Amino acid sequence: MVWWGVGELRFLATRRRIRWIGALWLLAVVVSIATAVANVAYGWNGLELSLFGLPVDVTLYPPFLISVLLVLWLGPTWAVVPIYLANLTSALVSGMPAEMSALFALAGVIETLMLWATLVLLRVDPDLPRWRDAAWFAGAGLVAAVTGSLAAILWNSSHGLDVTTGQRVWRGWVIGDLAQILLLMPLLWLFGRKVRGWIDRHFISLPHREFSYTYGVALVVAAFAVLGLVVFLGVHEALASIEVTLADSADAADLMLPRLREIVLVMALLSVALIVATGMFSTALARMGERQRRSAELDPLTGCFNRRSFAELLVREAERSRRLGVGVGLLFLDLDRFKSINDRYGHAAGDAALIAASRRISAAMRQTDLVFRWGGEEFVVLLPHTSGDEVAVVAERVRRAVAEVDAQQVARLIGPEVRLAVSVGTAWTGRHPVDPEELVTAADAACYRAKAAGGDRVEAA
Repeated sequence: MVWWGVGELRFLATRRRIRWIGALWLLAVVVSIATAVANVAYGWNGLELSLFGLPVDVTLYPPFLISVLLVLWLGPTWAVVPIYLANLTSALVSGMPAEMSALFALAGVIETLMLWATLVLLRVDPDLPRWRDAAWFAGAGLVAAVTGSLAAILWNSSHGLDVTTGQRVWRGWVIGDLAQILLLMPLLWLFGRKVRGWIDRHFISLPHREFSYTYGVALVVAAFAVLGLVVFLGVHEALASIEVTLADSADAADLMLPRLREIVLVMALLSVALIVATGMFSTALARMGERQRRSAELDPLTGCFNRRSFAELLVREAERSRRLGVGVGLLFLDLDRFKSINDRYGHAAGDAALIAASRRISAAMRQTDLVFRWGGEEFVVLLPHTSGDEVAVVAERVRRAVAEVDAQQVARLIGPEVRLAVSVGTAWTGRHPVDPEELVTAADAACYRAKAAGGDRVEAA
């Protein structure tokens, strides 16, 4: 998933493409508010429908559908404004006090953000191309719908609804929101990629793709703090109504028990939602930490391992080679005439040459070999559990692979006269434990001899 900040609207005056996004977003805000008013005016909360002969309570609330589309296609800051304004308007129109309405409206924001954050942290593709993505999307939607519906106790208490009507409204919110999420899935699968591509072309800056631990944890804590406050106030009002019932009614016990059951159910659902959401976010944050740890081992330009990760991986692979009773090989590679590419065509062209070369080097490797960007135009290839004869074969295959980089691709990215070539030095040892410095130094010296001899050749240590 990718998303943009609402700050992109600052380009409205200078970029016509952004005006399309701004106009459509403003339309979404207006439609959200209008349909929220219609929800209250026409009684779309807790509609009693029949599904295959079974009674089902469903709430029709289009603002939530709009907020989900906005959060998937534009991002959270674009989605929270219309859903908050829609919820606030519906609460005020229904007669809820202003301060309660302002707090109640945050429930929709929490529901939308919880759905979005879960999908981002679990790396769900919003176009749902795989069954895994669809399953996670449905699961995240269920958790978000149940969590957002907890605000029903504040709605029911503020409007003095009886238990039967209140529970119908509550069930309608859960089923209605989940139904809208499930109905969106075919739409996302069919049109999501096209719509997101169109949106991408209308933005100036690059989208965001990740958010930090601090942001993720703060989001979870803030969401459940607000949700807890909403539930607390709802329970408080429900208990106040019970006290009135006890004082004014002779049949207080019969009237009080359903309300108490409702309170217990709310607290149970809040606990379950908290446990499930905490588990999902903990798993997602752990995966994020693993991705960040892995990214710290990789070179950001080429995607190869970086120099810092070499020692640890060499120890691991050398130990495996020792157990298998074979040696360890190493290639030291240096792109020929790389400085002239940088000087003549610029650093962007040099980066393109490094990327093209690294891809060809990686493609020529065996599945167990590891490619490192050593620095500048230098690469190191670790060949674990390898014989001395195999090292020479792999080295020659790598040299040919770089020399055979698609000439048209290089000409398009860099210049028509550029041809990539690489000098390769090889080293191998069958002794254990392996001395990393000795192995690298030997291969580096061999590479230097290959370069001094004119380049585009292989020399053995």
